[in-house]
Amino acid sequence: MELIPLTPEPERPDHGTSTAMVPLATTSLRRTDGELPPVCLQLSSSTLIGLRVYLDEFARQLAQQKPGSTTARTYFKRGRYFIAWLEQGREPQVRRLDRTCLESYRAWLDHRFANLRTKNGYLTAVRQFLTWLVPLHPGLVNPADFVQGWTCSRQHTRRHLPVEDAKALLAALESDPRKSELQRARNVAMAYLMLKTGLRTIEVSRARIEHLQELVPGEKWRLWVHGKGRGSADESVQVLKEVYERIQAYLALRPGPLQESDPLFATTACLDRGGNVVTPAGKRLSTRAIHRIITEGLLLAGVKKPGIVVHSLRHSTPTFALLNEANPTRVQKMMRHQHYATTEIYVEEVQRLLEGAEDSVTQI
Repeated sequence: MELIPLTPEPERPDHGTSTAMVPLATTSLRRTDGELPPVCLQLSSSTLIGLRVYLDEFARQLAQQKPGSTTARTYFKRGRYFIAWLEQGREPQVRRLDRTCLESYRAWLDHRFANLRTKNGYLTAVRQFLTWLVPLHPGLVNPADFVQGWTCSRQHTRRHLPVEDAKALLAALESDPRKSELQRARNVAMAYLMLKTGLRTIEVSRARIEHLQELVPGEKWRLWVHGKGRGSADESVQVLKEVYERIQAYLALRPGPLQESDPLFATTACLDRGGNVVTPAGKRLSTRAIHRIITEGLLLAGVKKPGIVVHSLRHSTPTFALLNEANPTRVQKMMRHQHYATTEIYVEEVQRLLEGAEDSVTQI
């Protein structure tokens, strides 16, 4: 069945759509037997400029829907990456935004990036953008519907810390000779909290003193968590007595008076050789600073190995809980997983660790 390209026709403005943006130029392919033609975007210079304008609007609307999320910024960055690839003038057959174009971009991502999740991330950004764009152009076919991403393993590429390594990390942070007493107290309290509650680095950075509240007098406390993609501290984790005491020992060393709105884990004054303040004291720790502190602790303890990173502390929390036969549903709530499927990955990994079928191969 032969496909004959038509001469592009001027697009009529659709007064029924809510956007006031100018529709992009389209082209179509008509089959010789008279079937209805699929419509796709022709990649002219004006269309590429228009795609950038639409991408700006897409990111703006997404940012309004999720004000506290970084998704809009990530999709915008990766969408610009895709448009820049289109502007470079690839193969001659890539003249329209169709399935062939998306498959070429997929092949280019496959060559450009090694990590499967990174490749899928870039392809997902394009898929979400096109899904938003297509309804604004009646009859337009979404080429992303025909291009699949990469299948990723359900197992984590980052490993959890063994119990002895976790203890070694805490001991190294507590005795680090390069740090002051205040810094050592802060670092060990922070790492202990991360290991016992599974907090992310962004959640540690956002924590304030007022977020730590008593739950059971003298036994348990609650820390309200300003989670990733959240507009406020609307989730919580339980803080046990041993962790609370570490935090209080650190707060007692902080110069006061402390305010309820002050960060729970704060910077200490950093001076250059001339005695000038580079980093003032009392500011909240950035995620980069937290990464540096934990990574230095892993290296100092001698437990920094392939797959062991800062995020391994968060992986360790559900692993330790499940090894001690914690209820998976409660683990999901503790880790604040939106979907149980995420928690199920940890359940499968622990089951694999405890009940691997390899242990039954005893004949040889």
